[in-house]
Amino acid sequence: MKRAKEFLAETNSEKIVLADFATTDPLFSSLRSNHVIIALCTSGEMEVEINYVVYKFKKNSVLILKPLDIVTFIGKSDDFNGKVLLLTNNVISPMFANLNANIFKKMQVLPIVSYDSGYLDMIAQFFAMLEQAQAILDYDSFEEYTAKMVAAMFVLQESYVKNVLGDKVSMPGVVMRKRELFRKFVEAIIESYMEAREVLFYANVLGVSSGYLNEVCNEVSGHSAKEIIDQAVSSRLKAELSYTSKTIQELADEYNFPSQSYFSRYYKRMTGMTPSEFRKERLKE
Repeated sequence: MKRAKEFLAETNSEKIVLADFATTDPLFSSLRSNHVIIALCTSGEMEVEINYVVYKFKKNSVLILKPLDIVTFIGKSDDFNGKVLLLTNNVISPMFANLNANIFKKMQVLPIVSYDSGYLDMIAQFFAMLEQAQAILDYDSFEEYTAKMVAAMFVLQESYVKNVLGDKVSMPGVVMRKRELFRKFVEAIIESYMEAREVLFYANVLGVSSGYLNEVCNEVSGHSAKEIIDQAVSSRLKAELSYTSKTIQELADEYNFPSQSYFSRYYKRMTGMTPSEFRKERLKE
């Protein structure tokens, strides 16, 4: 069984990763996923913050995350376990493009869905069949097989949201508009996090005032706009420091800091350690 650090490192190079959640592994640190993640919880529960909104990932529920999502796995029960599949965006994006737009919006509002027994049996079979295919197919054949299986999975997801949940995932118009603005804010951060860290920059991009953007962020997520920006930047910097060989100066330049010392002060304010101290601690693990 791979430990979490090895599991995350593997996602930087592989198009497809299929694995178990291990109850003894350390929790994943905050990250911005570069993959689509499909996970099934088979026991226990985990608290997950997705784009700064907290959800419960419980037994018999399915989690679907997209490359634009910013995710923090907060805490889990001792008996938490499940299956997880990660795929690069180029493998999965055509499938998202073919989803019904209205259904896809509902899936975005509800990234974690608890299924009834009929649908749940099919999802369990989905992971079991992928495991069997991985054991006997060469990688190219496994990639093609997985793409087709995931396409079928999305048909199942779309059917469940449409025919079983229906209006249960609908929200008042004003709530939807605020959630949509918040989603666009997160997407803007992911697009520009290496360039800008100021609320005014993102408010201008979205065509709203800084005050309104803060109001929406606090209402939807419980965090201010500045907190969300800084958390997104610091989580990505943690990944850079953990899994790349870039120097501190290179990162300072790439992330548009005026100097290496300014970058170090910023990172220490966010994490309690300088970039050098953080990297040394990671090497000890």
